[in-house]
Amino acid sequence: LVLVLGGRAGGGGGCQLPAEWRPLSEGCRAELAAIIVYARVLALHPDPYGAYNYLPWQRGPPGGPQQGAGDLFYSAEIELLCDQAWGSMLEVPAGSRLNLTGLGYFSCHSHTVMQGYAYFFFLRMDENYILLPHGVNFQEAIFPDTQENRRMFASLFQFSNCSQAQHVLSFSSDWEIQEDNRV
Repeated sequence: LVLVLGGRAGGGGGCQLPAEWRPLSEGCRAELAAIIVYARVLALHPDPYGAYNYLPWQRGPPGGPQQGAGDLFYSAEIELLCDQAWGSMLEVPAGSRLNLTGLGYFSCHSHTVMQGYAYFFFLRMDENYILLPHGVNFQEAIFPDTQENRRMFASLFQFSNCSQAQHVLSFSSDWEIQEDNRV
């Protein structure tokens, strides 16, 4: 997929990080993330042509001949499973439902989720109060609900405040196959 997107983008697009860029640990990035939530994806909705699903090679108007790339972008309705992470800028209780946009396959990264699964999200809010993934330090913003990630984020969440219906889903090769088929 990256080769196809990179090839279609034309010269010069590429994914270039600053020369002094260094990866940061998840814990360090969590300290820098504006909003951190633990939530289940209830529904996925295709995003119409707009600011957060515009690719460099999409030059035509909405609905034009190059509109096909829009299928790669979507938003998700999420339900918060815990009150919130410590220090998070979002103050809503567990059980709240929110819309998250800016999901899909972009030329330099992928912010993807599947309906029915839970994730830890690093989020930010834009100037229009729209929630978007927050790839702190140009790194991953969405973490699947696995035992390893639960251990990693345990210091940020009070899991005792989480929804009683939540159970850990393990990500198998079925998940990977389904994710590959979305492309």
